[in-house]
Amino acid sequence: MFNRNKTGELVVKPRVSPRIKLVIAAVGGALLLLTAGWIYNYGSSMAGFDRLSATRYREQLQSEIEKVKAENRELREALARAQRSLQMDQTAYQELDNSLKASAQEIVKLREELNFYRNIISPADKKGGLRIQSLSIEPGDSSNQYRYKLVLVQALKHDRPIRGSARIQISGMQAGRNTVLNFPTGTQKRIRVNFKYFQDIQGKLELPRDFEPRQVTVRVTTAGGRKTVEETYAWPKV
Repeated sequence: MFNRNKTGELVVKPRVSPRIKLVIAAVGGALLLLTAGWIYNYGSSMAGFDRLSATRYREQLQSEIEKVKAENRELREALARAQRSLQMDQTAYQELDNSLKASAQEIVKLREELNFYRNIISPADKKGGLRIQSLSIEPGDSSNQYRYKLVLVQALKHDRPIRGSARIQISGMQAGRNTVLNFPTGTQKRIRVNFKYFQDIQGKLELPRDFEPRQVTVRVTTAGGRKTVEETYAWPKV
């Protein structure tokens, strides 16, 4: 195209092809992206952000978390083992304690039996004849009924049996007055005594409901009234 200006000179403008324009635009865009990436990385680096360091730090944290989880599992397993061991120890201790208590009770019982037979064969005072070994009283079927067990022995000499009868006398308060009750009563059978070494006598006592027992006396008389032995005990707390 020709254009004449006011000076009369001819100006010639070169024509750029569209392909060259496209290449120039692509190169410019690439340079722009590279420049932006460089600026972003430079800015991140200047701000203290390092992608590789962050990745490594995250991996380190993940490793620490896994380590803590493993330690927690080990601690829980150790705690469970300790609890099982403690339960086993407690069970074993309880069994041992029960065994010791049973052994102690058996020892007491054996000592009582030993003393019982020793009093028959060789009493400490070396005195022979009829003895009241013991008297035990326990609650019965109702509040005013009781069961008793009387044990009699013959010490040292056992060449002939002892025959006779026993009586139980209970002293206490009734209606504000001292009262004595005798058993068996006139309507009850006699408590018969007949043994060579020892005799257990068991029976029941029924007291008046307003009677408050204080002490009990056992009296044993041989046949023909030749000999009488007597023992007095405080009324047991039953």
